[in-house]
Amino acid sequence: MTLFPRHYVAIDMGSNSFHLLIAREQDGQLRIVHKEKQQVKLAQGLDDNNHLSEQAINRGVECLKDFNLRFADISNAQIRLVATYTLRVAINRADFIARVKETLPYPIEVISGHEEARLIYQGIAHSEVLKKRNLVIDIGGGSTEVIVGHFQHSKTVTSLHCGCVSFHDKYFADDIIDLTHFTAASQAADEEFSTLSKDYFDGNWDLVLGSSGTIKAISETLAELYGSPEITLTNLKKLKRQLIEWGNLEGRLNNVEFKRASILPAGLAILISFFLRLSLKSLSFTASALREGVLYEMAQIDQYQDVRLRTVDGIARLYHVDRSHAFRVRDTVMQLFEQVADSWQLGDYSRLLAYAATLHEIGIHINSRAHQKHGAYIIANSDLPGFDETLQQQLALLIGSHRKRPDESLFHQPQLARLVCLLRLGVMINLGRQGKSIAVTVRADGRHLHVTLPRGKRKIALLLSDLERESKWLQPLAIELIVTTVTGSANPRIQG
Repeated sequence: MTLFPRHYVAIDMGSNSFHLLIAREQDGQLRIVHKEKQQVKLAQGLDDNNHLSEQAINRGVECLKDFNLRFADISNAQIRLVATYTLRVAINRADFIARVKETLPYPIEVISGHEEARLIYQGIAHSEVLKKRNLVIDIGGGSTEVIVGHFQHSKTVTSLHCGCVSFHDKYFADDIIDLTHFTAASQAADEEFSTLSKDYFDGNWDLVLGSSGTIKAISETLAELYGSPEITLTNLKKLKRQLIEWGNLEGRLNNVEFKRASILPAGLAILISFFLRLSLKSLSFTASALREGVLYEMAQIDQYQDVRLRTVDGIARLYHVDRSHAFRVRDTVMQLFEQVADSWQLGDYSRLLAYAATLHEIGIHINSRAHQKHGAYIIANSDLPGFDETLQQQLALLIGSHRKRPDESLFHQPQLARLVCLLRLGVMINLGRQGKSIAVTVRADGRHLHVTLPRGKRKIALLLSDLERESKWLQPLAIELIVTTVTGSANPRIQG
């Protein structure tokens, strides 16, 4: 009997865009197999009496028909549709839901603002390494959610009546950007943020994150105009002045589509007000949001305290890593690490090295020949929740250099070069895969690594031979091996 993998489908019907996310459960972890969004601008269909227009209903229904084609033939799928601000306030939302049910025979959950905020934080918690005190803002089309969280759990959630689509229609409807429009939008947003509870004003945040397409567009605009995607109050004010100087965004931006760019000024006014009201200096963009929270809640995937540990474990299972051997290598490498971490100033890299040791053989799943290259490619091009781009590339670099010729770029990254050296040594010590490692001690002195081996035994002679060859590979990394035995008789210096 063939068991089909379970699939999960999450549809987030936002006020600006509808999002579709399809995932497959594999080895206790969700793998995203398809994601898609369409800009429906549902909120633009609301009139002053909160009546949703027929045109907006049609746009939403047609989008959901397209989405249905993506998963209609998937067997064993759980499907959840959630709707947010616009359908929360639309007095004729029953008409919209009835139209949708003609195409999709699934219930539509019109969730509260607080529930939306909770799910947003849950989605972020599955893909980011959260800290003790976290502050999150999500600027949607019709509402803005603000969350205070403690590690993986949301503590205080608030939904405010300010969104990029509703504010665009109210303050920038003519697409003219001037100081008067900005001031009016900013004052309205500030009135909303002023209602936040004292929990939001304690400050001293360990992590401040922003999700949603609007914050992503602002980050991309900053990168295009100023060469950096960093979202700071200084950069936001700089962008505001530039938009006012232009007066409109027609043909101004290359990296942001015009449909998204048109609502950017409204989102910018909201974000600047948020920074000013809460006395913030900067925030980081996170790609995860409501749809990921819906997905993980459906799948009831347990949250690890460390998101990266879950990711590493899932990758190891996916590529059928010999876990007992990988753990032996990891334990050996970390023992070596503890002996030189202080002298080589590697204290911040312990987890990265442990992850690399655990996953160093994933490329064997493709081909044992040059498997270090295959492993590096897998890591560099996979979706790794919890890993930012820099950490992901560092992990790929370590795995790609754990045997044969190390990457030449390591010469300019001395700390990573030293991690590679320890990883390679740990792999060599366990080459026999016999379940018992050789007792090796190391001591670091600048560019020198002193390696002490027990005397005797054929296995030691083989390791000495391996170390002779290793010295040649380490030469480009400016690391020199000095090998001795416990008898105190020094072997010829192995220079690198």
